[in-house]
Amino acid sequence: MKMSKVIIPLVAVTAVLGYVKRGKFPVKFSKADIAQVASDATIDATEKMFSGLKQSAIDELVSNTYRGIKAVINGDKLEYWYQSASGKSKYMSILTLDSAGKIDIQMVKGNPEATGSPLAFGRNLIDAIRNQTNS
Repeated sequence: MKMSKVIIPLVAVTAVLGYVKRGKFPVKFSKADIAQVASDATIDATEKMFSGLKQSAIDELVSNTYRGIKAVINGDKLEYWYQSASGKSKYMSILTLDSAGKIDIQMVKGNPEATGSPLAFGRNLIDAIRNQTNS
């Protein structure tokens, strides 16, 4: 997709919203404002998915999971990063979905005793996938 097809409509919408909000016209925008709006639109259009869940939904699950830092979709795998109870160490688990719909959690980096966070994240992920398929 050409960036001009994204930027021109976004600039027009932003100008109209700026006019309504400020009551002034023409509204001046910096190049940084236009570039940010264009990049946000492009990111939303090409958002990655894991088992039918968008990256933004997975990010929300991470933020609601105890000690969760981030989750990165890497092909058919989901890398879940979390921290130790003290916050000094960072750990990673890889979650994969098999053909039967079962999620496998593999500890890649971390303490074997610190499995509470990836297990809780896995349960929340399963619930979110089930809720989406039932909707």
